[in-house]
Parts: sequence; C-alpha cells; structure tokens
Amino acid sequence: MKIRWKIVFISIGCLLVVSYLIFAGISFSGKLSSEVCHGVQVTVEDSSQIGFITSKEIYRLLESRNLNLVGQTMKQIDISKVERALLKNQYINKVDCYKTLDGNIKISVWQRKPIIHVMTTENYYLDDDFHKMPFVPGYSTYVPIVSGTVSLGYIHNKLFPFIRFLQKNEFWNAQVDQIYVQNDSTVELVPRVGDCIINLGSIDRYEQKLDKLMALYTKAFNSIGWNRYSYIDLQYRDRVVCTKKSDEPVPEKPEAEGSEPIQ
Repeated sequence: MKIRWKIVFISIGCLLVVSYLIFAGISFSGKLSSEVCHGVQVTVEDSSQIGFITSKEIYRLLESRNLNLVGQTMKQIDISKVERALLKNQYINKVDCYKTLDGNIKISVWQRKPIIHVMTTENYYLDDDFHKMPFVPGYSTYVPIVSGTVSLGYIHNKLFPFIRFLQKNEFWNAQVDQIYVQNDSTVELVPRVGDCIINLGSIDRYEQKLDKLMALYTKAFNSIGWNRYSYIDLQYRDRVVCTKKSDEPVPEKPEAEGSEPIQ
C-alpha cells in the first residue's frame, strides 16, 4: 500500500513539474513575442587564438545584410536567418544565436582555424576541412607555408596527410616553416631552426624520412652544430646525404662530390 502511495506522489510531482515547464515556456514565448530587441551582443569566442574577424566586423556584416535587429520585436527576428547570414563569411566556422528574456540577441562566433598558408599564383589559407580562406594582410599565424608548383588536388591528396602528421607531432609542428613543391612534385622543407634546405624527394614515406632526420638531429647535430650543412637529402632509403656549406651556390640535388653520406 505504501508503495502505491509513493508512486502516486511521484506521478503528481512529475505532473506538476511538466505543467510548470509548459506554463513557463508559454509565458516566456509570449513575453518574447511582444518584447522589443534592445541590443545585440557579439562574442568572438576564439579571438585570443585566431584573429581573422572581430566583433565590430560582425556588426558591420549584419548591417550589410540588412539585419538591423535593434527595434524589431523578438517575434519578427529569425535567429536562424542571422546564423545563415554570418556563416556565409569565409572565416566563420560556427555561429550560436539566441534571444534573451531581457530583450537582447546574443551571438557567439567561432572562426575557422587555418592549418596551411598557400602562396602560389594565389594567396590563401586552408583549414582542416579544406575550406579556402582569402589571405588577410597583417594577420600572422604559425602554420606552414606551401609554395612552388602545387595544385589544390595535390595539396588535398598528398600534402594534407603530411600536414596532419606534422600537426600531431609537437617537434615537427614547431620545426617545419615552409613546404616547397618542385616542378617534378618533389618536396623541400625549410625549417625554423637551422640554416638549410631539407629534401624529402617524393612525399611518400615521409614518416621514415623524418625519423632519419630526427636521428641526424639528435646523434650528429647536437655535437657538430646545426649550421654546418646547407642541404640535407632524405630521399634515399639507406642513407642521408648532407651538403656542407660553402661559398658555391647550393645545387638543387646534392652531387656525390662535396657531399657527406650519413648512414
């Protein structure tokens, strides 16, 4: 008998809670319908990490799309339309827009994060979703620069797996400054530390090639110095060929003479 009464009390309690939520929702909806929008609050959530767009630019973007929200009733404002309009911007990845009970519209914006900067006949960024973003003068980001003879297809199919590998490795992510693609699709790297060019050859087997370079860094360069060589060739399976610095121009491919093979 006690168990039955307990079930009854629980059922009544649940009914009261549901009734309150329905009443509150109707009241809130009714108030919002007649409430006039007093202001728009924009927050760029990742502004400390990425600087493509600012809150002021979001306000200007809304104005340019004739989305003048202040003064309209909340019923008139379509927040999904606001979100769609902002998402058309090439630098915006995500938008969260909602109405508040005190008559404001709050907009939270997240930007797209570039992972490479492509500098060829065009100048643009690509994010992890392969979304293209125009270059922004004055904006600096520590992502690898890709240059040379390179197409979007080559970047997508060949370089993106390599870029993601670099991203996941703390050392290589900090070390690789530029990726240069030759006419024959061989790849050269310009490091942030060390005054030399690193030749990967073809992009395949990049993990094994960088493992050989890491061994060279740790076993040789720490004792002989990082600035002894001008060119490091990793394309061979069984050796690394290093060209010493000299007054002569560094050849595109290291020759047997004047080069030091390192096993």
